[in-house]
Amino acid sequence: MMDWMQAASADAALMDDFRAICAFGGRMSGSGQDDAAMDWALRRLGSVGGEVRRLAVPYDGWRCEGAALELLGPQGPVALACRPLLRSASTSAQGLEAEVLDLGGGRAEDFERAGEQVRGRIVLVRHEYPFSGEHLHRRRKYDMAVAAGASGFLIANTRPGAGVLSGSSGRPRGASGIPAAYIDAEGAQALAAAAAAGSARVRLLVDGREIDEALASVGVLDLPGGRDSRVVISAHVDGHDLGCSALDNATGVAVALAAARLLAPRLGPDTPGLRICLFCAEEWALTGSARYLADMPADERANLKVDINLDTVAGDAELTALISGFTGLEPLVRQASQAAGVPVGTWLPLMPNSDHANFAHHGIPALRLVAGFGKPESRVNNILSAGDVTSVIEEEEMRRALAVTAAMADAALSMSDAELGRLAAKAD
Repeated sequence: MMDWMQAASADAALMDDFRAICAFGGRMSGSGQDDAAMDWALRRLGSVGGEVRRLAVPYDGWRCEGAALELLGPQGPVALACRPLLRSASTSAQGLEAEVLDLGGGRAEDFERAGEQVRGRIVLVRHEYPFSGEHLHRRRKYDMAVAAGASGFLIANTRPGAGVLSGSSGRPRGASGIPAAYIDAEGAQALAAAAAAGSARVRLLVDGREIDEALASVGVLDLPGGRDSRVVISAHVDGHDLGCSALDNATGVAVALAAARLLAPRLGPDTPGLRICLFCAEEWALTGSARYLADMPADERANLKVDINLDTVAGDAELTALISGFTGLEPLVRQASQAAGVPVGTWLPLMPNSDHANFAHHGIPALRLVAGFGKPESRVNNILSAGDVTSVIEEEEMRRALAVTAAMADAALSMSDAELGRLAAKAD
């Protein structure tokens, strides 16, 4: 039996690859850093063998040209830090002036309790640690604000001293929306204090520019086996530009490259093939993988038997597989955990927070391997922030993630097509 932890420990290029990816910068889609990193990654994959392809898929490109937030008061305006959500609606050149309504966490019950008070106001909600069973995504909060008639949307980082965060509103091109921005914990405190004193009136300025005919890169390495079926390992290359997107997702890309090296010799006439998929525009509402799968011929898509999606696979010692409602994946995760000698938890409900969700949407058994699930005080809490840098990653965590990934893919490669089909089982 293969000692996957030993194999992972012996991969000399893993951490060099990780640092090389981070050196491109935050890799925001449309920045050029994303395409440069993809070109580099495909050269690395090309050394493994097989067929390497680089595709381009359309996405709703957008760029922030300017933004500002001021708390208005009798002593004059006070500037507060802000960062517009990707694809935020723009304000007028004079900005949007309105009262702020603090909705706490910004859950459905908070909006219901506020009722008509929301209409015409800028709502303030809180960002949540994204990897927990209780998490409500910012896009759901934004959508509730739009539906309730808010004039603007502010979402606050809750970690003092950690600055603003970066993330997408999910607003499609041409859709109605409202100006939206992240603020820091200190800004939220200032707004709360002003509201307690009688008035929290602000001026929000967002100047966003639509980028017509924007294209996002997709990189694919296809390593044939002896059958048409494919086991997929996926990871996204793009990120946010506050830090260098080390956690999210240089970790996943580096592990995917290393897994290709470890698994290529395991392919043969009796195995499925292995496909490595690298996506951009993941941070733009998962658009890159959505278009890749939607544009794929149905017979080719039917040959994709399982997706192992690697996204933020270090930053904590504990790994969890988010198995998207597929109970058939639980035995695969257990087998891989035992083979790698690394504990791996599972979370059954679908969490549509990375590219695995698009595979699951097409009925393909898909999981996301993630570190720090349910651990908001872990180093994983640096994602989306200026703190997402190389120093928050520990090498041993990367090697454990590689061992689990390789063991999981190898177990799938050892299955017959009938056994692979049973991975699609779901709870009644």
